[in-house]
Amino acid sequence: MSELSHEKAVQEIPQKGFFGHPRGLGVLYTVEFWERFSYYGMRALLIYYIYYNVSQGGLGLEKTFAQSLIAVYGSLIFMTSILGGWVADRILGTRRSMFYGAVLIIIGHICLSLPFGLTGLLSSMFFIIVGSGLMKPNISNIVGRLYPKDDSRVDSGFVIFYMAVNMGAFVSPLVLDHFRNVGNFHGGFLIAAIGMGLSLLFYLLFHKRNLGRIGVAPPNPLSPAEKKKYGMIFGLITAVIVLVVAIASMTGTLSFNLVSLIVLVLGFALPFVYFTIMIVSKDTTDVERSRVIAFIPLFIVGVIFWSIQEQGANVLAVYADEKADLAFNLFGWESVFPVTWFQSINPFFIVVFAPVISWLWRRLGRFEPSLPIKFAIGLFLAGSSFILMMGVIYAYNDANIWFVWIILSYIICV
Repeated sequence: MSELSHEKAVQEIPQKGFFGHPRGLGVLYTVEFWERFSYYGMRALLIYYIYYNVSQGGLGLEKTFAQSLIAVYGSLIFMTSILGGWVADRILGTRRSMFYGAVLIIIGHICLSLPFGLTGLLSSMFFIIVGSGLMKPNISNIVGRLYPKDDSRVDSGFVIFYMAVNMGAFVSPLVLDHFRNVGNFHGGFLIAAIGMGLSLLFYLLFHKRNLGRIGVAPPNPLSPAEKKKYGMIFGLITAVIVLVVAIASMTGTLSFNLVSLIVLVLGFALPFVYFTIMIVSKDTTDVERSRVIAFIPLFIVGVIFWSIQEQGANVLAVYADEKADLAFNLFGWESVFPVTWFQSINPFFIVVFAPVISWLWRRLGRFEPSLPIKFAIGLFLAGSSFILMMGVIYAYNDANIWFVWIILSYIICV
């Protein structure tokens, strides 16, 4: 969409109606809340579902396999966001990409909610990986395009939008764990499917009048020649994958470790290829090229930060289940802290700390740290959360640790 047509599309939608922001932001806020509710609630249960015994409602698989599978799963969700952005930009447009992604995510959650065992698990992962790749980057893109050029409300609009992410992520482990306890894991996963269904339903009911034409057409559609070219490339890649899988199966070398290795290689290769294409592209201006190059160090720091952050739903989640003393007595009320509730701590304190940090930066005025310094502080704190856990584990000498230490670790990593 050209600059002129974008401005016309913006003028066609209500620019007030959601806390002084475009009404479309309220639609996207609700859609994102329920999508994140479904994802983070499912993720809070998933690793335990994989390795808990069949008598506990799980699949009874090896714990190390469960951790590796969750790691690969999370990596692929992030990786497919790159492809999802490209598909929206060149083929479907952001709105249709988001819609198809939501449908696939619902199918994925339904697969998990049914007692199909390992087949249901792997099918669910496939649909949610592809669906998240289509939806995750594109809904954020639409948020930015709701506003006229140079509108001062954009930053606060994104703050409101990301509150939806964290509110959904905070509430869902609490809710899904309840349904898991009164039923089973599949009951919890069914609630995730319902949450995603509500997300899609709300979008279908309100998107036309509040989002107008924004994101409908692909900004840079493929030409007929490019369609033929990329069709051949896609076909070739598919053929190579099928051939490699077939050979690995026949030779007995096909294993989860091989898949993990391939994902690891792709994790390094895809960003390198992506940045290289943007830098050398003839469509990239000199200003854009310099900005891309300046962004690369921040990207690397971001990768390290999220690598640490994602351990909260993997390594730390398993450790909490195995080695945390979850019993507590609060003013005579004795209970046990549910292990899945640890996943609500990070988003809860993001919501709590965000306005405090925002106030602090404003208070500092011209002494406010630069963006790279803020990144460095965040990375230092994330690393410190695991240094804390190392010290606690050493001090307890392999005994069960007080669960509050784990809570503190999650808080520091915020």
